Amino acid sequence: MPAIPPTRRGKVIVVFASVHLVFLLFGVLPTRWRDQILVSPVFNRYERVTRCHQLWNMFETIPNMNRLEARLIVQEKGQRPRELGMVLPGLRKFRQHDQVRLNNWMVNVIFNPTRGVFRESYMRSAAEALLRSGRYGPRTQVSLEVVPYYTRSLLGVRSLKEIAVERPSVLGPFEIGTLAAQTTPAQTTP
Repeated sequence: MPAIPPTRRGKVIVVFASVHLVFLLFGVLPTRWRDQILVSPVFNRYERVTRCHQLWNMFETIPNMNRLEARLIVQEKGQRPRELGMVLPGLRKFRQHDQVRLNNWMVNVIFNPTRGVFRESYMRSAAEALLRSGRYGPRTQVSLEVVPYYTRSLLGVRSLKEIAVERPSVLGPFEIGTLAAQTTPAQTTP
């Protein structure tokens, strides 16, 4: 039986699939190695165009984050700061081990420099929830404090006698009245 010659469409599909396979294999490399390869800028552009950025942290030998804490800090003028939960609705406490999806949200949104629009939306929603509670006025300041505890290397654990190092970061402070006013009617929840 004679072989059927591939069509132009078939050739294009094979070329695209091959390029994409090379990209996926490139994405498996550790970030340090990937960034040192000469063709790294080409793959970074391809990543942006196809929107298929890969995070392969599930294959790391040890978890890069021992634990993660997050909370809203509310500061009224002349009073001590109060720590509140950050989980909407209801501003409940964040528990990393109980809520895997929330942990992934924290890692993918809070620590990702390209996801600022989601952080802003979250802060507006939190400000609205604080105002609706009736306990805080519009001039009250609110901040989101995130405290990741990054796992040390085995050498670091042996020499320093601690498993993780704390690297806190704070988003804010913002006035809750200003944040809530930035929400458009389409963004509000009934």
